[in-house]
Amino acid sequence: MSQQIAAQKFTNRRSYAAGYKYCSRCRVYHLTLSVRCPYCGILLRNSPRKKKPVDPSKYVKTPII
Repeated sequence: MSQQIAAQKFTNRRSYAAGYKYCSRCRVYHLTLSVRCPYCGILLRNSPRKKKPVDPSKYVKTPII
């Protein structure tokens, strides 16, 4: 069974939202249904490591005593 592979560099949010997975060893994004990198065999990431930045307006300010 032949599987087509695309490897391109993108920003984190766009690539994961488009269905790409990231190989931390090869440092490229792959568009594949597999869970492992087709080149090195390491598990692919399907979500970013960093969470979205927190909105500073949601912090509660406490008075200094």
